[in-house]
Amino acid sequence: MSASPSPPQSLGWWRRGLAGAGALDRMVMPFVAVLLLVRVLTDNLSAPGSRQSGSVNLSGVIAVLFVLAAAVLLLRNRRAVLLSLLAGLWICIWTAIAVGTKGASSETVREGVRELSVIALAVIVCNLRGSLSAPAAARLIQGVGLVPAVVALYQLPSRTGMEVAGHLRSNGTFAHPNSAVMFFAIALAASLWRYLGHGRSRADLALAAVFAAAIITTFSIDGLLTAFVMMAAAGALQPGSWRVKAVPWAVGLVIVAVFFATPLGAARVARESNTNLAAEQGESDTSLEWRLKKWKALLPEWEKSPVVGRGLGITTTTQGTPANPFGGFPPHNEYVRYLVETGVLGCLILLSALWLLVRALIRRRTDIAASGSAFNASTLAIVVLIGCLVNSLADNTLLNTPTAYAAALILASVLALPRSERAAPTARVA
Repeated sequence: MSASPSPPQSLGWWRRGLAGAGALDRMVMPFVAVLLLVRVLTDNLSAPGSRQSGSVNLSGVIAVLFVLAAAVLLLRNRRAVLLSLLAGLWICIWTAIAVGTKGASSETVREGVRELSVIALAVIVCNLRGSLSAPAAARLIQGVGLVPAVVALYQLPSRTGMEVAGHLRSNGTFAHPNSAVMFFAIALAASLWRYLGHGRSRADLALAAVFAAAIITTFSIDGLLTAFVMMAAAGALQPGSWRVKAVPWAVGLVIVAVFFATPLGAARVARESNTNLAAEQGESDTSLEWRLKKWKALLPEWEKSPVVGRGLGITTTTQGTPANPFGGFPPHNEYVRYLVETGVLGCLILLSALWLLVRALIRRRTDIAASGSAFNASTLAIVVLIGCLVNSLADNTLLNTPTAYAAALILASVLALPRSERAAPTARVA
């Protein structure tokens, strides 16, 4: 009797690799934690003008590792395949448009790879299907953010922070104080969410205090407003009595009060209040005035291709010239950036995706709320999303890669929650 046909040898190694990939699932969380920690601790090591360079640095290597890990898990577990392909296709299309605008080079495609790595991290979490739960994701953000927060607190009295417009401001290990403050705001929201929803842990309360203090040391006005809005939203969405809801509100008010009480905070607010909205081209006296001029300078770029835009990364890779001194600087407004880079069509697709995301989060929050659980993961995800949307009005929220990673981690951990666990009497805590 002849032996039954065996599978082709060329496919044997592939099938054996996938069969043994169960061990990968157990390794993913520490893998993600290490990469995220390294990325945060080295965020300020990129050379000035690196966005105008095609060189591959450590942040680029980490981005590629996230993409490769996502590809392996996607082939193994096959979860969220359609959404992953659509997101990847969107990035590929507008990266190709950038190549058509500026030519093929590593400088041109690096923004596409960076944004693809953010999607890849979300894909990794979704394919773990609850193994990296929202509480575990929140704990991971706390652990990763603690070191830069402590560094930021040290930089204030030691005057070793970053000089921005003549003022020394803490940036921790981030590339800019504005990058640091948004990450700290997400970590603060995660800490309070864990504290209020899981046993009133003193460790979570202490971490919340550290991140709140770190927010103040950055002396970022847009970051201050973002943190306040996030705390207001956290209080409004938090299940429970008014005493529970008042905790995030009180934290937000304390942050604002202390910010205004410091000499540098009061000076920054006083200076920004003198912004001349009708100022012409030239030196800018305030950061808001600079932003308005930058946005105005980007409008001619959008008019060159209003429907499909100029391609991902065009607003940051363009070199400055005497005629356009704003070239090469990030737009400090994600809505303007995506309008210029992806046009009306790309923005409509993004807004549609945002609407679907909001609907999914609200649906999950309703499912969990019906069970009576106070540990509502969707509450944290909605607060983080609100913070990103608000901060994007006057900052480079998604260009700050660690912030984008943190937001993707939280959002994906909620979206990956199985339906059977959404209505469970108590949420699983890691």
